[in-house]
Amino acid sequence: MPKEVREGYFTVFTVQGKETQRFVIELDNLRDPAILSLLEQAQEEYGFEQKGALSIPCRPQELQKILDDRKAKHAVAEGWPTTNATIY
Repeated sequence: MPKEVREGYFTVFTVQGKETQRFVIELDNLRDPAILSLLEQAQEEYGFEQKGALSIPCRPQELQKILDDRKAKHAVAEGWPTTNATIY
């Protein structure tokens, strides 16, 4: 496993046409129904014979939005503010 993929994380590639992006995702995200749906789509598209990192048939922006939404939900649940502030 590459050094940048820490324990408790896994790697996926989003693949939609020529758009491809690598994501390193925390295993806890496997509980999210949206992530599970994408994994089901990957199974339908590519089967179980994938080697190495998983490929998910979606645009990178789609997966990023799912991850951002999940992060925001956790922030609210933990009482963190959810404003879009820029840190300088």
